[in-house]
Amino acid sequence: MTVFELYKFCESELEKNKKADAGTEARLILQKALGLERTQLILKRDELADVNAIAETQRIIEQRKKNIPLQYILGEWDFYGQTFKVGEGVLIPRPETEELCTDVIERLKKMQAPTVFDLCAGSGCIGITLKKQVVQANVYLVEYFDEALGFLNENRMSLSVARSVPAIKGDVLEGYEKFGFLPRPDVIVSNPPYIKKSELAFLQSEVRYEPSAALDGGEDGLVFYRAFAEKWLPFINDGGFIAVECGETQAEKIASLFSKHSGEITVLKDFNGIDRFVIAGKG
Repeated sequence: MTVFELYKFCESELEKNKKADAGTEARLILQKALGLERTQLILKRDELADVNAIAETQRIIEQRKKNIPLQYILGEWDFYGQTFKVGEGVLIPRPETEELCTDVIERLKKMQAPTVFDLCAGSGCIGITLKKQVVQANVYLVEYFDEALGFLNENRMSLSVARSVPAIKGDVLEGYEKFGFLPRPDVIVSNPPYIKKSELAFLQSEVRYEPSAALDGGEDGLVFYRAFAEKWLPFINDGGFIAVECGETQAEKIASLFSKHSGEITVLKDFNGIDRFVIAGKG
């Protein structure tokens, strides 16, 4: 079986199991199984596939049939041009969050050595991306769960920011005053859990593989945003801001929560036209 024939077999099996982007998934699976970059995969398409690679491809296909997220199977996922380690116990980086980073990066570039907190940091994809793009920013990653912290620290090491981007274990629901050893922030960024508890059981099967702690936003999905509004936003330095990602029906409610401590609220849409990001200026 040639590399191309193995690719077509993989694509066909994924299509049978109703995977929406079977072609892309098949390519990524073969890159993993063969240990090749995308260009190499094309160049070697007519070569015979190694028997071990064929077995590995079949193993991955069987995992996908069980709806295990491809990101977890591969053990990594690209975000904003960097490859982040991921697996069970940490939220998978998503393209919408890249949009949040883009807006925040442009704002940070206009600030002088801002102190930035990435709350509910998970894999660290937001905070590490901000540091990579805005070197003068002083970024702190705050995460509570040990499994997520494991991936976060792996990414700090693999992306060469372990010394410049500290990771802090802590519960953000307790508020800034519980983190008094840290400087006051100029900027807070977060993609917190925001799914209503009652809706968790009805999520797509692949999403349910992700840790419930990274999805569960309480009874109304807003528990973390309330904590941000009441226990974090008041401590942001004047001239700073908080920027958060949220569910598609939550932006207006979050803007109302933030308005008690902010005079400037911006709601931004994602690439699907959904109100996805809320940014509240301070002072």
